[in-house]
Amino acid sequence: MQPTPAQASGTLRRALVLPETEYERILEQQQQLGGSFNRNTVTVDGAEPAEPGTVTFRCEDGFFRCNNTLQCIEQSKNCNGFPDCDDGSDELECDDDVGRNYYDHYFRKRPAAINDQLPYTPCNWNDANNTCKCRGTDVLCEYKGLTGLPSVLTSENVTLLDLTGNVFIELNMNVFQRFPKLSTLVLRHCSIERIEPVKLAGSIDALHLDQNGLTTLPDDFFPPGTVLRILVLSGNRINRLGRTNFVNLEFLEELDLKDNQIDALTEDVLAPLTNLRILYLNNNRLRKLVPGMIPALVTLQTLSLARNQIETIEVCALDLPSLEHLYLSENLLTVIRNDTFGNLTNLVGFNLQGNKFDRIDRRVLDNLTNLHHIHFTEFHHCKAALHVRVCEPKGDGISSNRHLLDNPVLRASVWIMAAIGIVGNLLVLFGRYVVGSRSSQAHAEHSLYLRHLAASDLLMGVYLGIIATADIIFRGEYLTHDEEWRMSSICAFSGFLSTLSCQSSTLLLTLVTWDRLVSVTRPLYQRSSSKTRVILRLAVLWGVATAAAIAPLSATEYFGPHFYGSNGVCLSVHIHDPYAMGWEYSAGLFILVNTVSLLFIGISYLRMLQAIRVSRNETRNTLNCREKVVARRFAIIVATDCVCWMPVIVVKLVALAGK
Repeated sequence: MQPTPAQASGTLRRALVLPETEYERILEQQQQLGGSFNRNTVTVDGAEPAEPGTVTFRCEDGFFRCNNTLQCIEQSKNCNGFPDCDDGSDELECDDDVGRNYYDHYFRKRPAAINDQLPYTPCNWNDANNTCKCRGTDVLCEYKGLTGLPSVLTSENVTLLDLTGNVFIELNMNVFQRFPKLSTLVLRHCSIERIEPVKLAGSIDALHLDQNGLTTLPDDFFPPGTVLRILVLSGNRINRLGRTNFVNLEFLEELDLKDNQIDALTEDVLAPLTNLRILYLNNNRLRKLVPGMIPALVTLQTLSLARNQIETIEVCALDLPSLEHLYLSENLLTVIRNDTFGNLTNLVGFNLQGNKFDRIDRRVLDNLTNLHHIHFTEFHHCKAALHVRVCEPKGDGISSNRHLLDNPVLRASVWIMAAIGIVGNLLVLFGRYVVGSRSSQAHAEHSLYLRHLAASDLLMGVYLGIIATADIIFRGEYLTHDEEWRMSSICAFSGFLSTLSCQSSTLLLTLVTWDRLVSVTRPLYQRSSSKTRVILRLAVLWGVATAAAIAPLSATEYFGPHFYGSNGVCLSVHIHDPYAMGWEYSAGLFILVNTVSLLFIGISYLRMLQAIRVSRNETRNTLNCREKVVARRFAIIVATDCVCWMPVIVVKLVALAGK
């Protein structure tokens, strides 16, 4: 197969063949550029085999050579908005046809918009009710309440007729035979439920029948000699297509069937479309792709199967040698066989976002040597596409394919908070141990609560220390280790620590608040000072928090095998994939439990502050001054923790809302 121009001239080429005499000169330079030399003869990007006496310079896997230098840059630096090559070639040819074409067609402009710059002119036919507007040879009768064509509408020189928003429940296509020069016919949002076939071929080049109520198309819809190039049937309720629906459409180049209810296709349905270039089948009900469903159309360049319910793609189901753009996003693919895309050798753009596979084998994409852009939901899937110049996304907001903690500010913050969390809470534990040994029984309870709160926050410091250390270990090559790290027992243990710390802190602050509320608002209430009672409360509290943290490690049928490993920082918040396995548990912990605790704590401290204010004005002040100081001190502690909780609650809610 001949290389494409982009491969042959190459914005970024993977290898360079050099004369043997040049080898020594660049050997030292090579050591600084991340490349490697191979004296063996290789064929790269369709190039001819190297002549004897030459040496091949080849960038490492996942790296691409700049155009005019021996510089190698990693995949993530291509098309990132900053020139990393000395010659700037990494920011050339960055147009993403996959994304642009998808949305350009999904939100298709009005066909008449091409002439929007032209002024309206008086129609050259009598229109007593001023029903339609004319603009050159365009006739626009949009949303005029018509149930049939205006009788006064003449056929002279009309090339575009737009009847959008009128009511033609039963449409006879033969009424348009009186427009011999009609090229574009628009019948969008016309409530069409039944349509009569065309008897005689006309001049219509583009037919827009989208957003109607069609459930089927008539047999032999189009007569011999039809010159139709564009047929738009999106937004109907079509659930079945017959073998004669598209007969005589050998000139058709674009067929839009998105937003229908099609659940199966047979080979004879699309086989007559021998010149088809663009086929949109997104947002239908297809569940499985089998050989013959989409025939081997040699002209087909763009195929969209996005937003179906596809679970399986059989081998040779996509035998489309000329296909350049393929959309399989928002389906239900969990496993992709290695030879599924073996016949798509000319594929340039590929979208696999929104599927359910946890990993993808590199061999699935190895045969796609022309692939230029590929889109996944999670950046770690790019490990299977290191030969693709641009792989999206490049990160998830926290991690990237280079670093576990991608943002330098976040990286520094984690180290700072880890140090404060460990050292600070160790000092609190030591200090409270000394204070508690000398204090009264009542104050000893307060000190015990604070020691346990410090222990809880210490766990968070340990968790942050583990993540910060892992970031250093994987710095610059995180993508290579991502899957191994996320599936590791260390990541699972880190997630356990973070969840245990969060939930124990929440429960402890709630318990402390309740204890302070009783002390401040009911100062005369005689409470038991038994230390056993306090220890029992704390034991139950830690037991509940531990059970909540260990549940994802034990109930794998509900949580999946790696609940904590769904992201690189091993958190159970699951912002990036809020509806992953066990999402109800995650939402319950971080929204329900935290919100209820936050409301209880806030209301309780308002009541305590009110009680303190009232006590100042009373002649007989029954509120001990020490209790006031303790109440204020705990209020500061709780307020700072609540400030930490609120962003988590809000962000989790926003993620569940789909943002």
